[in-house]
Amino acid sequence: MAFETLLYEERDGIGYLTLNRPEKLNALSPTLIAEFREALEAIEANPDVRVVILTGAGRAFSAGFDIESEASGPAGEPLSVDGRRSRLKHNIETFLMVWNLSKPVIAAVNGYALGGACELVQVCDVKIASERAMLGEPEIWLGYGAPFLITPYSLNLALAKEMMLTGDIIDAHEAARIGMVNRVVPHENLMAECERVAQKMRGISAIGIKTTKLSVNRALESAGFLSALNHNLELMTQFDTAETPEHAEFARIREESGLRAALEWSRSRFPD
Repeated sequence: MAFETLLYEERDGIGYLTLNRPEKLNALSPTLIAEFREALEAIEANPDVRVVILTGAGRAFSAGFDIESEASGPAGEPLSVDGRRSRLKHNIETFLMVWNLSKPVIAAVNGYALGGACELVQVCDVKIASERAMLGEPEIWLGYGAPFLITPYSLNLALAKEMMLTGDIIDAHEAARIGMVNRVVPHENLMAECERVAQKMRGISAIGIKTTKLSVNRALESAGFLSALNHNLELMTQFDTAETPEHAEFARIREESGLRAALEWSRSRFPD
């Protein structure tokens, strides 16, 4: 499979899927999301692939959804409320493809995993982080909400609320301590550790892996996970399209001086 924004290869029953926009810290653009869906569909249909390792090119796993393209349509026009809801729904459905994939997905968190990418890490089945990894959901600083509400199910309620209401970014060791990732390894050992786990899974019967993943997922779904995603879609549509002084100032700076200047303004409001 050849892609513009992804790299993909198969070796020994393992599918290696790499987000490949390193100049943009692998931000999740509509093109990347479309190719990601295509890759997942092909992996699902390929019986030779037993496990997937998902990582990012360069120094980031991903900086999250691409702000520059997320708020606009194909021709660059601003999205309507219905357009924004449709885009959010599409992104949620894409992450659910990882959730529902019949093969386990291992996240090799090689660097920054922020916003939607932090949620993408959490929807993977096993998460192994490099000591260089940084995780968090700082989108609230920019006036956006968490598109895929998995953090309250990954962490306890107090930790989930603190992370999501402050936008704090944590290092890999703290992420492991609170259960956001399984463990931390030296950066140079990251892929070898992911492959070690993948080979272990590869040796187990495919039906056993598929059924066990499904049963664990169903346990979380019975606790209201999917219902929460549907409610969150409507709440985040309202949040992302709300007219607030912060939204207005961010939009003004972006229009006059560009996205980088608007992001710097947003960061300057939170000096810590």
